Amino acid sequence: MQNALSNNQHVTAITGTIDPAYAGTGAPSGGNAELASLWRTILRRRTTVLKIFLGFVALMIVGTLIWPKSYTTTIKVMTGDSSGPSASQGSPGTALPVLNALMIANGTQSAETYVELFKEWPVVQNVINDLHLKISPQALLTQHVTVEPITNTNILAVNVTWSDPVTSAKIANAFGQAIVDRQRELVASQANDALTSLKQQLPSAQGRMNDAQNKLASFEAQHRIANIDQQTQTTISSMADLDAKIRTVQADQQEAQAQLSSTQGQLAGMSPTITGSTTVAQNPVVGQLQAQLTQAQTQLQQAEQQYTPQYPGVIALKQQVAQLQSQIAHEQQTVVSGTSSVPNPVYQQLSQNAANFRSQVAADGAQITELERQRKALAPQLASLPAQTAALADLQRNAKAAEDVYSALQQKYVNAQVASETALSDVTITQAASPHEASVKPSLLLNTLIGLVLGIVLGISGALILDYFDNSIKDEREVEGELNLPQLGTIPLVALRNGEAIVPWVKSLALESFLQLVTNMKYATDQPLRSLAVISPMQGDGKSTIALNVALALNEIEGPVLLVDGDLRRPSLHAKLRMPNDRGLSDVLVGQATIDEAIQIDEKSGLAVMTSGTATPNPIKLLESPRFDRLMEDLYARYHTIVFDGAALVGNVDSAVLARRVNGTVLVLSQGSTDLREASGAMKRLQRMGVKNVLGFVMNRVEPRRADYMPYGEDVPRLYSDDAPIVAASR
Repeated sequence: MQNALSNNQHVTAITGTIDPAYAGTGAPSGGNAELASLWRTILRRRTTVLKIFLGFVALMIVGTLIWPKSYTTTIKVMTGDSSGPSASQGSPGTALPVLNALMIANGTQSAETYVELFKEWPVVQNVINDLHLKISPQALLTQHVTVEPITNTNILAVNVTWSDPVTSAKIANAFGQAIVDRQRELVASQANDALTSLKQQLPSAQGRMNDAQNKLASFEAQHRIANIDQQTQTTISSMADLDAKIRTVQADQQEAQAQLSSTQGQLAGMSPTITGSTTVAQNPVVGQLQAQLTQAQTQLQQAEQQYTPQYPGVIALKQQVAQLQSQIAHEQQTVVSGTSSVPNPVYQQLSQNAANFRSQVAADGAQITELERQRKALAPQLASLPAQTAALADLQRNAKAAEDVYSALQQKYVNAQVASETALSDVTITQAASPHEASVKPSLLLNTLIGLVLGIVLGISGALILDYFDNSIKDEREVEGELNLPQLGTIPLVALRNGEAIVPWVKSLALESFLQLVTNMKYATDQPLRSLAVISPMQGDGKSTIALNVALALNEIEGPVLLVDGDLRRPSLHAKLRMPNDRGLSDVLVGQATIDEAIQIDEKSGLAVMTSGTATPNPIKLLESPRFDRLMEDLYARYHTIVFDGAALVGNVDSAVLARRVNGTVLVLSQGSTDLREASGAMKRLQRMGVKNVLGFVMNRVEPRRADYMPYGEDVPRLYSDDAPIVAASR
């Protein structure tokens, strides 16, 4: 037995389950029905998924390449005193309050405190001035600089983002040096204040000491005094000690008052709070523009599907899309949505120092009062001494007191000078920023990976959305429920390449499908099936191919079969079989040709074919004429079965008229192409025309499944060409 069948379409969609050996991907074989349906939808829409996926990935790559590059460099600094444990032990060991406080705070201050020190206005302004940057301190901090503490360490990472790596590294290194200088300046300022106060006191103290010593020497020389008794000497020494202590405490009080005034001056020019955290949000203008862009692109895609590129609406939409893209590119992507304030640690430390200085001034005042009281109590004893002895005692006391005060002030001056010249910062640069180690954003590799992941998600989502709004037929079950018709057969989609099926087993499956279709048609009616009309709701559903292969199969199984091209409006059988169409059905019906003149024999299959013939302006009149009835009687006498390739039902009733003149009608539907609403409308049109012999429907172009293929032999059918039918060897 020799069968013949064909399919003139290439693979354009996927439906059903594909075996891994054919499709290269696994498919669910059981389990949840919804997951299986979802998987089938993804496979059916694989072209859409692939297009969205590739488009999004390409968009990410192109966007990354054209987006302005930003370079980030990092400088690492270590905060706190790393020279010894003094700070942590609570005894800094220096005479400078600010340095002592910072060293003690090393063990208690959090990393966030040092982060805020980096954001102090003087530090940022020094960086801008040193590098001559044309940017405000606030913009530099919020848009280009971030300071991050490294977990479980006292190291901070200062990240600077700029349009070129060299400038980024310069800014980062300038920030590091600026904070080191800032810390050193805070420490040295205390010593400088002490030096200023001591410089003013030393000359007068030295003058008083010299004057007291000169008066004592002159008095001793004038009165030739060599020694006084022990009691007198003790009284004089006690009075001298009290005077020296009073002067020393007064000097300390003056120094503390000077430092208090300096600290209050610093506090007056400093804010008690600084910016804590800054919240950055997406620019709402960009979000609105992107929403408008998405809407415009959607409208553009719809317009391009309906109109030519020269249509004014398409041109206007393209211009709108380009304008929105330009606005988005020039808008700032993020804005500062909120900031929080935290206490300024330097302000708090200076306030503490000012309180300490006030306490010192008050304590020195109380001590001076006590010392003066003791001196006043000792004065009567000194006054009871002889006049010459008392005078000598006063001179010795004044000389000793002046000398002690001068020595104390001179020692303080030396200590302050050493501290000023050797002021240390508790911030150390551990790793300088380098332009060669700058990280680049956007990253092509990272964005490509993100594009791959999001592309898959968007591709699947787009396919599911498209499938939701697509009313084309997807499987047989919805057709049976909508049209209330039985399914006669399923014809697989055969992909051809150079006249040969790409997958041989699909071709064999197609042969088996047509055999099953012919068998089901015979058992679908109780009447002899002498004539058959193959119709479809729309053009392109594959009815002509189905009619051709059904005729070929019946011709081999039951005897002589005549294939008639009953589509008098858009005939196609003569093109498929490469036959002339100068004489055919229309010519016989108008009496211009006989049946023998109109019938042609296909050389390859031996099938008898009557083409549509000369074009006619009124096909319905010919199909309803008495000549058609006489033609059918003559054809019944010659052939066992007559197969008509009818016209599509959209826009005309030719096929409905033809269906009333034959024994059975088969409705051809194309999976993924035929609109279910059009199919339902076609059935209603047939019913209104009184057609009651519809045997069922044939689902065409169904994606093949290897599980449905059960080979019975080793014969492999061959193909003549892309448009030629598939011819099977005998079984």
